[in-house]
Amino acid sequence: MISATSKKTAKAQKTREIILKAALEQFKEKGYGGTTMRDIAKQADVSVGNAYYYFQSKEEMILEVFVRSQRDAEIRNRETCRQTRSFKTRFLDLQFHRLDLLSEHRELFVVLTQAGIHPDHPLSPFSAEMAFLRNEATALISESVEGSDLKVTSSLRPYLPRLLWLFNLAIILFWSLDGSREQKNTRRLVELSLSLMVPLFGLTLLPLAGMFNRMVIEIHDLLSSMIRENPAPPTHRKTK
Repeated sequence: MISATSKKTAKAQKTREIILKAALEQFKEKGYGGTTMRDIAKQADVSVGNAYYYFQSKEEMILEVFVRSQRDAEIRNRETCRQTRSFKTRFLDLQFHRLDLLSEHRELFVVLTQAGIHPDHPLSPFSAEMAFLRNEATALISESVEGSDLKVTSSLRPYLPRLLWLFNLAIILFWSLDGSREQKNTRRLVELSLSLMVPLFGLTLLPLAGMFNRMVIEIHDLLSSMIRENPAPPTHRKTK
């Protein structure tokens, strides 16, 4: 099981940072699959037992990177939402900022995206272990929708955050395969997709859009069937 570890003291936080940095360096040098906890402990100049004390597994180290990315995105999104009511501007900024955060470790996330997509993989965005982060990411998208200028029928609004989260996953997958310089094709794809989607959302308000809206909901349900739900929050362990 993946767990998020609480951070109590400055000494514990420093040790944790050293171990995480060492892990990312080893992942880059040897690959995620080729790196062992012993390799990480050696790189961090700590005992293997100490490495396991702060992180139960390599997966937990990656989870830490995901959590930090999520927290950064939350701060950025709140500021953007205060500055503009434009849903397109809000969502584009959220997408691009998240990609910028991931780009520092792009080689690692390319491997994880392609190898960890199966719902039973602990680092899969569809897994039960990632439920709390998935829910937080969906809530973040909800913040972008609420109070914005987006026009969409009330029957679809509850489904919109998850649909946009699924769209975000598709973009990340494309980004992981994008060989264009600085992944410019990904950014263009996001811009074109939003330019197409926003007017389509407005069409859901038309009197004859009922069948279209029901089809969108069914698509949402079919895609959501891959998700492994887990309502239990992650466990928190004490640090030294």
